[in-house]
Amino acid sequence: MATKSNNKERIFDVSIDLFSEHGYDGVSIRQIAKEVGIKESSIYNHYKSKESIMDAILDYYIDRMMSNDIPVSQASENLDVSFDYFYESGLNAFASQLKDEKMSKITRIILIESYHNEKMKNFMKDSIISQAIDSWMVLFDLMKSKKLIDENCDSMQLAESFYKFGLFLLYEHYVINYPEDDVKFIEELSRKSQNHINLLFNSVKL
Repeated sequence: MATKSNNKERIFDVSIDLFSEHGYDGVSIRQIAKEVGIKESSIYNHYKSKESIMDAILDYYIDRMMSNDIPVSQASENLDVSFDYFYESGLNAFASQLKDEKMSKITRIILIESYHNEKMKNFMKDSIISQAIDSWMVLFDLMKSKKLIDENCDSMQLAESFYKFGLFLLYEHYVINYPEDDVKFIEELSRKSQNHINLLFNSVKL
C-alpha cells in the first residue's frame, strides 16, 4: 500500500510529466489524481491547489540548480588553472542537470508557460535570467581583475551576449523543435556554447 510520502512524490512526478506535455492550464487536478491512482480529494492532503504543486516544482528546480552552482572563490581558482577549465567546469555542472529527465521536463514547463503565465514570466525574468546575468557579470569582472580580459569591455554586454545565446538554444530545443533527442541536444548545447564563449572571450582577452 502506498504511503502518504509516496503519494506526494507521485503527485509531484506525475504533475511534471503532465505539465511538460500538455501545459499547466491543460491539466486538471482530476487528471493528476487519475494518473497517480488516487481520489481527486486526496491531492489536497498533500497540496493546497494545482498552483502549490507548481510552486513546489519551481522550488525543486532552483534548489537543484543552486546545488551545482560554483562559488566565486572556486571560479577564481578554476580561472587560475585556465579559462577553458573554468568554463568547462560550469558547463558540465549545468549539462549534468539537463541530463536528469525530471529537470529537463521542468525546463520545458518554464519555457512554454513563461509567455502567458504571469507568475512564470516573473520567475523566468527574476530567477532564470536576471540572477544568471548578474552572476556572469561578476565572473567577467573577476576576469578583468585577473587581467584576463580588457578592463574597458562591458561586463553586462558580455554576460547578456553569452547567457541569452544559451537561453535561445534551450528555447529552440524545448519549444520550437520539441520533441527531439535530449542526449543529442545536450551534446550540441555543450559544443555550441563552448564555441560561443570562446568567440566572446577571444574578442576581449589580453
